Amino acid sequence: MLCNIAHIFCLKIRYSIPEEMQEGTVIGNVASDIGLDSGNIFKREPQIALGSGKRYLDVSKINGHLFIKEKIDREIICEFKGECILNLEALLQNPLQMFTVEVEILDVNDNAPRFPVSANLINITEAKVKGESFLLVMAVDPDVGNNSVCNYKLSENLYFEINVQTWKDGSVSADLLIMRTLDREKQAVHNLILTALDCGKPALSGSINITVNILDDNDNAPTFERQIYEVEVLENTLIGTTFITLNAKDADEGSNAELFYSFNPHTSEEAQIKFRLNSRTGELSLSELLDYEEASLYELFVQAKDNGPNPMTGHCKVIIKISDSNDNHPEIVVASLQSSVLEDVPIGTVIALFSVTDKDSGNNGRVNCHISDNSEFELQQTMDNVFALVTAGLLDREKKSSFNITIVVKDEGTPPLSNNKTISLSLLDVNDNAPSFSHCSYEIPISENNTPGSLLCSITANDPDSDLNGALTYSIKETNESNNTFTKYFSINRDNGNIYSLQSFDYEKQTFYTFDLVAKDSGSPQLSSSVTVKINVLDENDNTPVIVSPWRPHGSIVSDTIPSSAEEGYLVTKVIAIDDDSVQNSRITYQLLQVTDQTLFTLNQYSGELRTRRRFVLRDSSKQRLVIQARDNGNPSLSSTVTILISRSDPEVEDLLTLNDGLETEYLTSLNIYLMIGLASASFMLILTIVICTALKCHHNPSEDSTKSAHRISCYSQRDSMISDLPAHSTLYSSDAYWHSVLLAESRKGKMLVRQSMPNGTGFIVSSLERNPEQGTICELADTPIQETNRGFP
Repeated sequence: MLCNIAHIFCLKIRYSIPEEMQEGTVIGNVASDIGLDSGNIFKREPQIALGSGKRYLDVSKINGHLFIKEKIDREIICEFKGECILNLEALLQNPLQMFTVEVEILDVNDNAPRFPVSANLINITEAKVKGESFLLVMAVDPDVGNNSVCNYKLSENLYFEINVQTWKDGSVSADLLIMRTLDREKQAVHNLILTALDCGKPALSGSINITVNILDDNDNAPTFERQIYEVEVLENTLIGTTFITLNAKDADEGSNAELFYSFNPHTSEEAQIKFRLNSRTGELSLSELLDYEEASLYELFVQAKDNGPNPMTGHCKVIIKISDSNDNHPEIVVASLQSSVLEDVPIGTVIALFSVTDKDSGNNGRVNCHISDNSEFELQQTMDNVFALVTAGLLDREKKSSFNITIVVKDEGTPPLSNNKTISLSLLDVNDNAPSFSHCSYEIPISENNTPGSLLCSITANDPDSDLNGALTYSIKETNESNNTFTKYFSINRDNGNIYSLQSFDYEKQTFYTFDLVAKDSGSPQLSSSVTVKINVLDENDNTPVIVSPWRPHGSIVSDTIPSSAEEGYLVTKVIAIDDDSVQNSRITYQLLQVTDQTLFTLNQYSGELRTRRRFVLRDSSKQRLVIQARDNGNPSLSSTVTILISRSDPEVEDLLTLNDGLETEYLTSLNIYLMIGLASASFMLILTIVICTALKCHHNPSEDSTKSAHRISCYSQRDSMISDLPAHSTLYSSDAYWHSVLLAESRKGKMLVRQSMPNGTGFIVSSLERNPEQGTICELADTPIQETNRGFP
């Protein structure tokens, strides 16, 4: 039940009923008396929440009738009170209303007067004269008002009458009066009947036998200083404390003046238990602890009797008023309580409704109420000693999920007494927090060639809400771009944020993927947030170097020639390999694995240039076999090899060299020596003739030849050569008539290797070119003289 304090109305209804009514008797209809529509009674759920009459009375939740659930005996619940009121605090739900019901219990004359003793003995000396009075036993009747004792009657006789007296407290007593002179010799004993009557309808009565003994003369009765004594006693007075000393005097002497004090039968049994009277000294002291809340007034009837042969008595009345002391702690009674509420309840929501009572009176029963230091709540007083605990500020379960609110009550007595009650309140979660990631973006590295289905990473968000409001699901945000359909590359576990690969990644195709990861809670309304995730693909050494120069068909051996006149340092060929990997994995070094003659060739491990260490001699084989390895710098490294067969291009001495190769193991004879000398001479002349002819042929325009030999084509337009459309080893023709170009290979990154040679066969270069997609051209990447290098990829 949630309600605002502004909706609680305070009403008051009063009923009067006689006591002793049967159980189930309907007193009245509280619903109609407060103006409640009969059709809404069941919805409003009337109930008795608090009050002294909760034990005896209840209200029907169906029709709103207030009925008796336990027979009421007024004399039990209001024995010492003139007015008997049962207080009820009733509640209506939806909305919450509270009203007070007072039920006055009217007395019924269901108790007849009775005397505390069955007989009363009175000794009267014959010396007593007409008009003297003697106290008779007082009858008691627990009923009140007219239903209590209101009169006495004495049986008919010649010597006595009664005098009926009404006291300030409403009690009625009777004194026995002597109407004529007594004469013991004529009649020593008089038997009388005293009848006590109440004024109820019908009237009830009770009787007692009174025996009057006529004694010989003891003509002075004891007398007290005052007929009525009034004294105040604190209710916390210790047992045994003397609070008054009664003193009576007797004019007689001797035993007739020796006095004994006692309570006369008019004193109630309860009072005789609470107080003790010293029979010798007349000291009145406390024999039991007092309780102001049980009785605030006691009346003691004391008599002093002399010790004469015919004892005489004197009487007085002691009225003891009990002064209240602060001996009762305040009490807290909770009528309505909410143990849990939603964290977004409005300010002013009622958490608990309770009443505060203190049995003490005056300042001792005046109570102040407050709650412990807690800024989220406050107390509002709805009626006398009824309070509501309401919210004073907005609540947030994520900051504090539960509260222990201590209600403290303290009275104004001296010293003050206090009490407290702790109310526990739990806050129920509302989905007021969106999921949040610990980082604004995530970069996840992963090596290429990963296994499909492998776990890449786990990205989770935090939601401080609880239960479904904090239960998160994860998904990859799709975009409208056709190239960004990431669900074909990645999958995500919707429950824990684990991201898995659906494909094996290739660094050479794509180096990174970027997408948005969305986390949604399961609350209502549903809240979500997203974060950017970048998957960086790390390069692995998964591409073997490809030897693109010197070119050879797949699986074949490269054949090349070298002039016999080649000097030391002559560039035989340049081995060029390309590797689609990046950085370290694409750095290539070259080495000779096998070579026919170790002394004849040298290989630059970085440029791949194969050069001669020395000149060829006749003893050298005319065919040289070399195996060159191109190895990348990855871990583990990958490599490729190329086999090159190099032949000398000297036909005049070819046969001689062949013969020389066949006779290498034979001993040289003098004829062999002559033949070799002759062959060498002929060869020298032939070579000299070739050199002279070549010089004459080139003499016609040396400056132009040198210019053309050093000239490089910087860019080929697509209009002049469509390199990108040609297969490897296609012949290309540039605008320069001196050059004949062949496409050797094209890498994945747009780089091309082109062999360019002069039509006259005087030289060639291998050039590295790159496509320019913006200008539609293919541009050269390197620029070095023809005589220095064969162009290759960087």
